[in-house]
Amino acid sequence: MIEAILFDLDGTLLDVDMDDFLDRYLLKLSTHLNYADPERFAKNIWASTGAMVKNTDPALTNEDAFLQHFFKWIEQPQNEVMQLITDFYQHVFPSLQADAGPFPHTQTAVNAARKLQCPLVLATNPIFPLAAIKHRLTWAGLAAEDFALITAYENMHFTKPNPQYYREIACKLNVNPHNCIMVGNDIMFDIQPAKEAGFKTYFVDETAGGFNQAESSGRLQDLVIYLDSINLSRVEEDGHASQQK
Repeated sequence: MIEAILFDLDGTLLDVDMDDFLDRYLLKLSTHLNYADPERFAKNIWASTGAMVKNTDPALTNEDAFLQHFFKWIEQPQNEVMQLITDFYQHVFPSLQADAGPFPHTQTAVNAARKLQCPLVLATNPIFPLAAIKHRLTWAGLAAEDFALITAYENMHFTKPNPQYYREIACKLNVNPHNCIMVGNDIMFDIQPAKEAGFKTYFVDETAGGFNQAESSGRLQDLVIYLDSINLSRVEEDGHASQQK
């Protein structure tokens, strides 16, 4: 029985050059916040992100941990900066899409997962606000309504690669990790910590032969076959159960 399927976003469902995207993102954000030194701004953003990743206080959301560090070096009034940040994600962030888009089998894979009639989770690293993640989701040709849970920095208390991130997802959904599948393309951030938290794992390996530590692996189109086989087994089990009543 599969109780939930988790999908990573970048490199799994969304084809995006993250290095290029992050460079453009930081430059536009620093400009929008009227920060004169983009290089220093980027260093401070990464330092605040590092503080968020290292946070182990379950009372702090990722947003809390980030902003606590962020506002140590921002000189403008906090309420003004927060309004500028909100405006940035609403009106400027969408322009960062560039060549980002879905992989050829992104929608097919999500549709195959939906057939299992269990909650789907967008298990992207929750270091961005929900607004930013929803925009990136549309770049992948998907919608927020496709997922029972989207992990963002407002609603999570841990980040990848902390196994506690995956345990928190299971807790939010009230499911057994052993009955859940994490689908991702990164061994360090998706596969290893999810396995440590007790999840089944599927490594999206477009080379179809790279070394991995997941229970299953293959290209995204192979995931469709894998999920369809699980769905077929579920239907057969339901049929046997009905005959025995």
